[in-house]
Amino acid sequence: MRRTAVSLALLAFVAAASAQLDFPYAGCTRALSKSKYSVKPVTTFPGANQICWTVQYSNAQCANPSEACCNTDVKKLQLDVKPACATGFKASATVNGKGTPAPTIYRPPNAGADQYVLSITELGLNGASANGATICLTLEKGSCMSLASLTPSPVCATWAAIAGPNVIVDDLNFFGDADNCANAKDVIGDLFSPYMDDGTIIAGTTSITCKGNKVTACATLFSKQKGAKMSSELEALGADALVSSVFGFNGECPLALSGYATGVSSDDSDCGPFLVGPACAPPTTPFPFCVCNKDMGATPFYLDTAVAVNSAANEYCVSVYTAAANPGTSCTSATIMKKAEFWFDYSMRWKLTAITIRYSNGKTSTRSQSWGRLGDNTLKVSDLNWKTGDVASLKPKICFTFKSGTSLADFSMDDNGYVWASLFNPDQKCCPTFPAE
Repeated sequence: MRRTAVSLALLAFVAAASAQLDFPYAGCTRALSKSKYSVKPVTTFPGANQICWTVQYSNAQCANPSEACCNTDVKKLQLDVKPACATGFKASATVNGKGTPAPTIYRPPNAGADQYVLSITELGLNGASANGATICLTLEKGSCMSLASLTPSPVCATWAAIAGPNVIVDDLNFFGDADNCANAKDVIGDLFSPYMDDGTIIAGTTSITCKGNKVTACATLFSKQKGAKMSSELEALGADALVSSVFGFNGECPLALSGYATGVSSDDSDCGPFLVGPACAPPTTPFPFCVCNKDMGATPFYLDTAVAVNSAANEYCVSVYTAAANPGTSCTSATIMKKAEFWFDYSMRWKLTAITIRYSNGKTSTRSQSWGRLGDNTLKVSDLNWKTGDVASLKPKICFTFKSGTSLADFSMDDNGYVWASLFNPDQKCCPTFPAE
């Protein structure tokens, strides 16, 4: 998880972070406790090149209501900006939708050569009526067309939870699953929430994205100091909070992460925690009960770890797909999948009503029940003879339909309810074996 963000600074009455200690380069009172005005800790970006802040008004914020700064108006807003942004700069601004004079970038009289501000004037905000006022800046021209490019000093901001596989990185699409992504967003939102409430995070927490084996969340922080404090507190929570909960488990790894390591990382050692979570060891099984290479990835045929359920029909489907096989064995070149065998309870066979092969082109075929030796509890789905190209194009699913009240987990012989399947090549020397749930 990492933080890369924007330092935002407003003039005395609407205060936020300054990358330089003497911003806004004027002799004015800066403490929030001496003003009734502030901005909400979330900056919004409602349109192209548009940046908006919401003003807050609170009598309680002023420690001494009789002080002069506790009894004044909000006249202007200023941002600390890069000197280079002044060249060719053009922008417009509004307060509650009403236009203001054109914003300008300039060097204040007492500032150094590299100290410039962007100023939005004639805000006309006063007292309690200022509460909820929206100030928007629209960048129209110049070399600095975003808040990040305007500000001179970045503050940390991005979180990323990463699952690193032992073998094939492209095979994991954990966060492509809507439920997994939603869970990750909820957890990160909960972790960020206290820091939004106390003003540490001022923008960006809605930017949480999921892709493949990574979820990334970005936030803009009030200052480096607050960011360091936030980082320290989050790191103190440990891997369970920052890794396991993001991936949606506490203790036992989800099957989709079997063989993967999890972690929260930053590519800036000064900015945020680096924590390694648990490595998720794949579950094991004695199945199948024959001598063959049952390593996952032994052949180019794989079983999806997720079982698709049609509740209305009480049908459960497992998908077969192809990917690169692990190199270095004779099974690597096994390009035909002859059959699949499942570790199912023979005594419950009367509750299985149909075995259906479903293809992505809408075609189907059926299989009758065929069992192995008595006591092996092995259901065979034979005469598949799928080539890798067939599987890639037709995306086959092997589906089981049960009588009402029976589920696929009930049918499984595994104590944890996993569905174990072995995918055999024609000479049956290669039988990569996979769990699904």
